[in-house]
Amino acid sequence: MFEKKLTLMAIFAHPDDEAFGTGGTLAKYAAEGCDVYVVTATRGEAGQIADPEVASPSNLPAVRERELRCACQTYGVHPPRFLDYVDGQLAIVNQGQAVAKLVRLIRELRPDVVITFGQDGIYGHYDHVVVHRWASIAVELAADPDWPTDGSAGLAHQVKKLYYRTMIDEAVTARSKNGQRAAVMMDGVPFYFASLPATEISTIIDVGLYADVKRQGILCHATQLGHTSRYSESPEEVIADPWFRQEAFILAQSTVGPPDNLEQDLFRGLR
Repeated sequence: MFEKKLTLMAIFAHPDDEAFGTGGTLAKYAAEGCDVYVVTATRGEAGQIADPEVASPSNLPAVRERELRCACQTYGVHPPRFLDYVDGQLAIVNQGQAVAKLVRLIRELRPDVVITFGQDGIYGHYDHVVVHRWASIAVELAADPDWPTDGSAGLAHQVKKLYYRTMIDEAVTARSKNGQRAAVMMDGVPFYFASLPATEISTIIDVGLYADVKRQGILCHATQLGHTSRYSESPEEVIADPWFRQEAFILAQSTVGPPDNLEQDLFRGLR
């Protein structure tokens, strides 16, 4: 009898959103034989260009799409899916249509687990916060056989577990101590990382075996990094960083109940 593979879907806003906080998780589960999909709302048209030799404003969307395809290939996951929205404009598109796109994808790919941003969007990026809302609503509606009433979005599917990506307080503190900015610059000002105490983290995934794969996936996003960064110049230091070797999540919804203690597997209760 055919046994369906466990399936993981990651829903983010831009190319590179998947890289820093979930790249190791994506690589880990792909290596374990799971079907892993990355869904991205935009092609990162409004992103910075760290090195003008890498891209120009006119070809940035195409270049960033190629970068995400490179990263997904590096992680060993399926080619990315795009919702085809414009970077920076997610809050002003038709919200119902956007959610419906995600419902259709969830019903098509039928993931057991979905991961996305939490309500803080990691550092408050408006597109990240919107994607958090879209994904959370889409998971709910995908399971409702009466939505939409005309049945045009495929057969209902119940996602078993929904996770929000997060950061641990100590990891953010460590960034500051080693000289990294604990923020992302947007329009010339710092948007600081949101994080939680370790006691409030439900799930930590050990990605140590996949730390270098994660690093290589990050390097695919050259428009955001340029050709010189700590990821290319100090690879041993990066992959030895204990905070780089773990990725943190909050279990937001589960059909198998909460864990008894710190969870170390997104598919706990489903294997």
